[in-house]
Amino acid sequence: MRLAVFSDVHADVAALRDALATIAAMKCDTSVCVGDLVDYGSSPGETLVLLEKSGVPTIRGNHDRWANGESAAKRSWDVTPASLAYLQALPASWDATIEGVRVAVRHGTPRSDMRGIYPRYTAPGEMRDFLDEVAADVLVVGHTHIPFRIGVADRVIVNPGALLREPGPRMAGRPLLFDPAQSRFVSGPGPAGGTFGVLELPSRAFTVHRAIDGSVAPMITMSV
Repeated sequence: MRLAVFSDVHADVAALRDALATIAAMKCDTSVCVGDLVDYGSSPGETLVLLEKSGVPTIRGNHDRWANGESAAKRSWDVTPASLAYLQALPASWDATIEGVRVAVRHGTPRSDMRGIYPRYTAPGEMRDFLDEVAADVLVVGHTHIPFRIGVADRVIVNPGALLREPGPRMAGRPLLFDPAQSRFVSGPGPAGGTFGVLELPSRAFTVHRAIDGSVAPMITMSV
């Protein structure tokens, strides 16, 4: 069973189109989106329409939650009432047992969509607690834009990185995306960036791929 996971689309509809086509070409069995569909990119309306039409199970991220408020930025979006209703109805979590493996999907951590898991800074005990709280063998998260696989004894926490490739003009120059090859955040990796993950079950193997062509992308791998 191959589960494709992607996160932090951030209104980059071109990256979403590429990812959906590449995931289909790779013959993944199913997919799930880990949230943050809006902000930063320039196509929130198209992104929401495409994702809803795709039927991919999707949870909300912190940016999606903020979009439920009556902000001036939201009112300026080219978003239909139906798409806004879709965004507002997104759940905060997704859980499934696949091939006997318990999989939990949360945007940030099980405790907050504003807190992230960082491979080198989140304490091992806290990672174990997160897995215990959701009663999962695999915890899939997003939020930080950092692609990683962390082994926690016989369990794992994974992050597919950000699908966002090109932040919009408003975010130009802001270091939003993590480049594992440089071990630092950059303003945008361009068309070759934008990543999603493939989780193989029941083995729990995890790889990160570029949305544009499915090629393997670097990630942080460690055990705690």
